[in-house]
Amino acid sequence: MLNTQAQIFLLAVAALIPLLLGAAWAWRRFYREDQSDTARTIAKNSALPIAANLINKVIDFGFAVIALRFLGPEGNGAYAFVALIAGLYFLTITNWGLNDLAVREAAPDLARAPRLFSITLLLRLGIATLLLPVAAILVVGYALIERPLSSAEITALALLMLHLYPAALAAACSASFQAYQRMEVTALVVLLTNVVKTLAGVGALLIAPDAPARVVALAGVALAATSLNAAVFSILQRRMLFRAPLAWDWPAGRDLLREGFPLLLNSLLLAVFFRFDVVLLRAQAGAAALGLYDAAYKVINMTQIVPPYFVAALFPLLARYAVTDRAALERMYHRALGLLQLLAWPVAVGGTLLAPVIIAVIGGQAFLPGAALALAILIWYLPLSYANGVTQYVLIALRRQRAITVAFVIGAVFNLGMNLLLIPAYGYLAAAVVTVATELALLLPFLRTLRREGAMPPLLRLMWRPAVASLVMGAAMWSLLARSPWLAIAVGAPVYLAALWTLGAFGPEERALMRRMLGRSGISSG
Repeated sequence: MLNTQAQIFLLAVAALIPLLLGAAWAWRRFYREDQSDTARTIAKNSALPIAANLINKVIDFGFAVIALRFLGPEGNGAYAFVALIAGLYFLTITNWGLNDLAVREAAPDLARAPRLFSITLLLRLGIATLLLPVAAILVVGYALIERPLSSAEITALALLMLHLYPAALAAACSASFQAYQRMEVTALVVLLTNVVKTLAGVGALLIAPDAPARVVALAGVALAATSLNAAVFSILQRRMLFRAPLAWDWPAGRDLLREGFPLLLNSLLLAVFFRFDVVLLRAQAGAAALGLYDAAYKVINMTQIVPPYFVAALFPLLARYAVTDRAALERMYHRALGLLQLLAWPVAVGGTLLAPVIIAVIGGQAFLPGAALALAILIWYLPLSYANGVTQYVLIALRRQRAITVAFVIGAVFNLGMNLLLIPAYGYLAAAVVTVATELALLLPFLRTLRREGAMPPLLRLMWRPAVASLVMGAAMWSLLARSPWLAIAVGAPVYLAALWTLGAFGPEERALMRRMLGRSGISSG
């Protein structure tokens, strides 16, 4: 049964449905696009999706609190494994870097968007079909190493393989909206779908009799939610952007496969060094140990609220400036990198201090102390990860994706080797340390490529102020943590901002940029 807090949470989530529908109607009724003001366009394409993603993460956090208690460490590890295989590795292969290519090619000339949508969708569907026997081989492989998947894991994996098909349609539509710089539509659709998925997921957890049945039920809900997401995206694309009858063009498809292959390798290598530890933990330590590690990762996933949408909003402009104005590209890159560091450092320090409290809230005592220790280590990937995220898209805009592949190969080899060496002895704690170290192994080749391009960012200058201010914040929080975690959080935020101000982090350029982003300046950044 659900406690009072969970019931209140579900009522609040359900109340979002009429609110979101009303917000969508009001936005279409009153909002007017102004493409001439690039600062306001960035604000619209980043602030609104970030706000929607924040709500999504809050919903995911609440659902995690409920699901972890229904599943326990072993059930959570079982679902985390199949979700990783289908929802990360196979979905990454299905995407093949086509999202970034479609945006890059369509953003300068929107007349190309319908044709790109058709070709990329057919490519995704074909790749998804080719992956079905690969999933069967994976099941056989784990049986051969005497760590066989349970019947619940196999059934859930089959359902999640089917979800690749509607996911392909949703991803192709999302790329179209990004090319048109209508990311607020994507954010709203994803948020509405997540609301429905959460309500259905809790219902499935309540109905299913045990942890294995709940693993299968969650996979079924994921398939249904992705299908709904794809249907809504398809309808909106036809009504708001264009109608695109499916038509295959083999020469264009071949070119996209060739151009996207480095991006696919980059994404796969990123997935290898970011989450291949899950595959190793499942093989060497079992589902229960993986469940503890994944509980920490549920918190880590919440830290990815800002960068994806912020960078997605910047990417069309980065691609344009890479061709027309390199100086503007470098200015935008450095400012974006600085803003992300301002967010990363306080989250890393605060997350370390609050790790036991966070894990106790989302998982309960069954996940302590292991998941809290993993979280306190994992959280330090943030400053490096935020830098890597925006830098990667700068290199794509500069058409240096092959250089990114080299960096990812280095990172993947480092991560795989260190995990193979350390996980057998130290388990998920070693996996957490290696994850942080691998971010550094990735950043160094990125910086080497940027130096050759003459676009080397002043990393130390961008990092030292938020780092020092975060340490000051951490000292203030530490003194209050034993008394009340909430009091420590309430004091930490203003202390951090005051320390930043004292250190001169908010200079004239930063204040001017904030004013333009908020529409308080009549000067366009274009």
